[in-house]
Amino acid sequence: MKKSLIPLLLVMFLAGCSTKFSYFFLDWAIEWRVEEYVTFDDEQQEKFDVLLDKFLVWHQKDELVRYSSQLTSLSVAIENQTLTPEMWQQQVVDAKAHWFRIFNFVLPDLLPILSSFSDEQADELIAQLKKDNQELNQKYAGKTQLQLVNESNEKLQDRMDDWLGSVSDEQAALVAEYNQQRVATLDMWLEYRLDWLRQFQVAIEQRDETALLEQRMRLLMTNPDELKSAAYQQHVEQNTQLFGQLIIKINQSLSPKQRKHFTRKMSELIEDLSDLSKEIK
Repeated sequence: MKKSLIPLLLVMFLAGCSTKFSYFFLDWAIEWRVEEYVTFDDEQQEKFDVLLDKFLVWHQKDELVRYSSQLTSLSVAIENQTLTPEMWQQQVVDAKAHWFRIFNFVLPDLLPILSSFSDEQADELIAQLKKDNQELNQKYAGKTQLQLVNESNEKLQDRMDDWLGSVSDEQAALVAEYNQQRVATLDMWLEYRLDWLRQFQVAIEQRDETALLEQRMRLLMTNPDELKSAAYQQHVEQNTQLFGQLIIKINQSLSPKQRKHFTRKMSELIEDLSDLSKEIK
């Protein structure tokens, strides 16, 4: 459910897609994705549709303004080359807060739906989540650290190409340096995902206990760090700081053409989000 439902509201950020076009199909995208994980009965579907409609109105009216504001702040700092490690860390904190607000909004209406699952529906959901985990493990099985680093270099450079127009040799070297310095956390991440799924399965299996279900869902959705080892949390924090340093170095290396390309794309995104927030029907 964590993967299949709420995060899909960020579909408007998919590379190569129009923000407005993507957002207008967000309800369809969420419905389609949820259907891959669980088959609702008529009553559950009606409740979910009400929840989805209410959520989309709230998200479009209140949350898109927050996204626009955060991106504006980030864009100004990048354009003026005033982005600092502390500012980057705050950007990360603010991004996490978006997720927490979303979950807190949907939880009251989501809990009754989860509580009403039959054993067959619960099994269907857990089976699909386990399948996702198996496919993810297979994706990385047997890959060496060098292969993982090279793949990460390629993915990050592709994203930078989109936002900057093209990546210089200097910038590619900065990306490679970052991925070499980054602490390997793949095994820890996969283990964390497995533990998260175990905890989620327990919550669903004991879904008749409403208070306990809410408590566990809040833990899993808004405080998942409690399931991470101290070493994993430390490594994630270290990598977050390293990525912030990379962003600052890349910003300092931008050519006038790259900066213009980035500013245009960011301005278009911010304008789209701002416009969407005002287009409530």
